[in-house]
Amino acid sequence: MERKTITLTALAFADAPTTSVSGPIEVLTVAAQLAGAPEPVIHIVTQDNQPIRGLGGVIISPTIDIEKVRQTDILLVGSLGFPDTNLETLEDATLDWLKQFESHDIPIVSICSGAFVLAKAKMLENRTATTHWHFANLFRDMFPNTRLQVDRRVTCDQKRYCTSGISGYSDVMMLIVEQVFGLTIRESCHQFVFGDTDQVQQKALANFIPYRQHNDTLIHQLQDWMHSSPTLEFSVNVLSQRVHLSERQMKRRFKLATGQTPIQYIQQIRLSIAKDKLEKTKQTIEDISREVGYEDVRYFRELFKKSNDMTPLEYRKRYQR
Repeated sequence: MERKTITLTALAFADAPTTSVSGPIEVLTVAAQLAGAPEPVIHIVTQDNQPIRGLGGVIISPTIDIEKVRQTDILLVGSLGFPDTNLETLEDATLDWLKQFESHDIPIVSICSGAFVLAKAKMLENRTATTHWHFANLFRDMFPNTRLQVDRRVTCDQKRYCTSGISGYSDVMMLIVEQVFGLTIRESCHQFVFGDTDQVQQKALANFIPYRQHNDTLIHQLQDWMHSSPTLEFSVNVLSQRVHLSERQMKRRFKLATGQTPIQYIQQIRLSIAKDKLEKTKQTIEDISREVGYEDVRYFRELFKKSNDMTPLEYRKRYQR
């Protein structure tokens, strides 16, 4: 199946780390190469369409005038640098340009202090976000309607992605790569660009990030165990015993923290592992269904299609290498 050419538009700011722009661009480009997909179209824009000087004197030149960009598949807002001094350089025209993407069903990513830019454009209202810990109090004072969680390296809320630091671009771009090219390319890309990762990190799939934006340490521990467990024989009773709670208490706390019931979350894990097997193995759909815990193959197919908008076979044809 021929893959679509992906367009990424990056907004770069002066006096900021240029890695917040160049890093994500490089990751997406490598991922496309590994997937055998067309090279991404990269638009780099600045507020005044002039080159900017980043930290260390690195120069970034725009590739297109900002007002000419009306459509993109991924919108990236680079670091603003020090927001306590640089936020005042934000122009109304830039904020208006950003706001046009509010209604677009695309990933909108801010790196580090770039969250201040999205918040200033009112694109993080009543959403969860993160930013650099050093500017946490300033952010809370300026944008009280955003749920700031600086203890999170990456947040995702309704396709608004934020990172707490510059290096967080690696994590957030892996989530984007998985959405665009699939789990296998995500893992290959991470190994190629950043080196090997441990099993828990590899299994921290994109569709679980929204369910980790809570502060219940006990449920976080339970989620970590579920993702790293070698068996899929989960049950409400097993989970309750694991955290030494009654079934009723565990179900209530799990739902309150994640927004999902334990059974719904178990289904997510099983379907994610099924996706991995569809991409990497030649196992039959029937064998994969049973291996991830579904003896009723018809039910597995229905559940998979409901979750991924395609059947297991369609998914395999699209993503298997």
